[in-house]
Amino acid sequence: MISAPSAPHTSRLAGLWASLSCLALLAGCGGGEGEDPLEEFYTISGNPGGSGIFGAYFMQSITQEWRDAAASFRDNNPRYKVQDGTFAIGGRTVFANPLHSSRMDYAHALGLTGTGAVIAVVDNGFLRTHETFAGKTVTHTGDTAVDDGSQVPSHGTTVASIAAGESSTMVGVAPGADLVFSSWDVLDLAAAADEARRRGAVAQNNSWGFVDRPITQASHESIFGIPAYAAWLAALKLYAADGVVVFAISNEEDAATAGLMEALPLLEPDLETAWIAAGNAVPVFDDDGVSAVALRLSAGCLEAARWCLMADGSWYAAMAGSNSAYGSATGSSFAAPQVSGALALLAEAFPHLAPHQLRARLLASADNTFTGFTAAGSIDLLEGDETFLHAYSTEFGHGFLDIRAALLPIGTLTMTMADGGAVAVTELGFATGGAMGDAVVRGLAGVDLAAEDALGGGFDVAAKSFATEAAVEPLAETVAARALGKDFARARTAPISPLARSFEAFPGRTLELTGPDGGSAVALMLGGGESYGIALSRRVAEGTLNLDLGLKLSRDDGSLMGFADATGGGAAMAALTVSLSHDLGSGSFFALSGEMGLADLTTPRALSGVTTASFDSLSLDVGTRNVLARGDRLAVGVSLPMAVTAGQAEMVVPVALGQGRSEMRSLAFDLAPSERQVDLSVSYQASMGENSELLVELVHAQNYGNRAGITDNAAVLGMRWSF
Repeated sequence: MISAPSAPHTSRLAGLWASLSCLALLAGCGGGEGEDPLEEFYTISGNPGGSGIFGAYFMQSITQEWRDAAASFRDNNPRYKVQDGTFAIGGRTVFANPLHSSRMDYAHALGLTGTGAVIAVVDNGFLRTHETFAGKTVTHTGDTAVDDGSQVPSHGTTVASIAAGESSTMVGVAPGADLVFSSWDVLDLAAAADEARRRGAVAQNNSWGFVDRPITQASHESIFGIPAYAAWLAALKLYAADGVVVFAISNEEDAATAGLMEALPLLEPDLETAWIAAGNAVPVFDDDGVSAVALRLSAGCLEAARWCLMADGSWYAAMAGSNSAYGSATGSSFAAPQVSGALALLAEAFPHLAPHQLRARLLASADNTFTGFTAAGSIDLLEGDETFLHAYSTEFGHGFLDIRAALLPIGTLTMTMADGGAVAVTELGFATGGAMGDAVVRGLAGVDLAAEDALGGGFDVAAKSFATEAAVEPLAETVAARALGKDFARARTAPISPLARSFEAFPGRTLELTGPDGGSAVALMLGGGESYGIALSRRVAEGTLNLDLGLKLSRDDGSLMGFADATGGGAAMAALTVSLSHDLGSGSFFALSGEMGLADLTTPRALSGVTTASFDSLSLDVGTRNVLARGDRLAVGVSLPMAVTAGQAEMVVPVALGQGRSEMRSLAFDLAPSERQVDLSVSYQASMGENSELLVELVHAQNYGNRAGITDNAAVLGMRWSF
């Protein structure tokens, strides 16, 4: 930061500034021609988390795709690599890159540039014609010219380029943001605050302070007792009612007391929710986070700790020597504009949040997991409800600036339901039964729902992500379980049973019983847990064709029919069955069976209503005996397993409309899958002797279960001996 003189003044500041920043001027380091847009390195899909400008900027987790996109910026963009540097500290070399350590690369990889936001910079030495400001809307107040006699004539140019500059040589934090340039002269400070308020600036950056003015009541009175400064404070408070004021802290590493301006909310408590103090330190970091602090180059946060955070203030940025001059700079002066630029990025990403809410996100997401961070207390960033506390340190404040974390959900992600209640998104997930196939996911495709995290950040969540298709057991396991439950000898020699496949689609075992007259039968399904059922049938016609009619009652746990969530689920089912069969005993046979039924589906929490669903199934088995050996049995089967044929469900949920807007809508969708499963099977059974049986079964399923377009195959070889 730059420090103001110790004595009050009313004239233009000429030769009175004491620079605590290190500026190395290098002129002519690159021109404005041939500039590559950030989008050249944009490798993430333009629609990663939702639709439109709102959803496109959000990721719900740090995906590998997002990591790769950020790495593309760091590794391939020369405007990123120009920030690479090293510090020799304590006998070791520490890598530094302020764009990388603050995770700005992740924001840029999502397309965020701060477009639509305004950053006000109070400083001096602005070269308004510098190429890094080309194409921006830039207004100014006071005398901001470079030739002001300052000892650091490039200071304002450097600060502003870090916050929002862009050229072929370097890129700042929020290159799409517009700017306000204002002089730090006492006669201009009130106008600077007024212009920031008029332009709706998300942040007013101040990389300066007062010499020898610690945070005491005496310092406050010595400065703000002067009419010009009193007018500034009044104007600043008006701006701070909506905007965020960022002040760089002193570069005196051994300072024992915070300066007046970075710690001003201590004496003006109403300003705290609008204030951020920014310090300068070199972090030891990798892509997962900051692990330690190699060197703190500014004062600690001290009395400003509750609203303070750190950033790497070592930059290669614009200088005022010419329109294409650049040089190296380090200091808290250049950590502060990182914070201001980060607020502009968040303003674009969360357009419905006010600047004070964006400030809370930056503090709440600051990385404080590194070695050396010792909590001195915690602060409620939700302003009084004590539900979101974040620790701060006297030395490092809330930790290191982490824009990636600020873009992710903070705290619990909730969704407002039709009754007005907020429900955690994790509680709204539900599974759909296999008989529904892809119906629910297909019905919700292309719709994004609006959710909010604990700090009011809006996130688009794909509606279909709430529904997961019920896990289907591998076909080999299903066929094997069914085969092992059979009486091999009885299955080979018994007449065709119309109930033999009644509960084939359900998990668990089936017990089949035939009445003494052979004309009635019962099947019991013992699935365990919430799955069970009974099927009854009676032969009503016997002769060349046998006709069996039946009734099947069952309960499913949701894996086959209906829905299931954390509270349970499933369906109560009733069906009429019919079977036509022909069995010549020792010759050929066939059986055609089908069912039609209704299911009363449980309604999970995410759905507002579910109708009764209808379902059916159909199977045909054709075979013969005595093929390869006396008494053997060869059968070929084709079937359409149980599937929903009609039914509807409804979600009444907030649908994301983009730009942070949402609307409560009713989403209705069908429950019938787009494709039916078809099973083909071949089964061979034979006697291997007096006490042994052989079973060979091959099954092919097309669009097996709920996995549309996927096939599955299984083979079972079974032998059974009896003693």
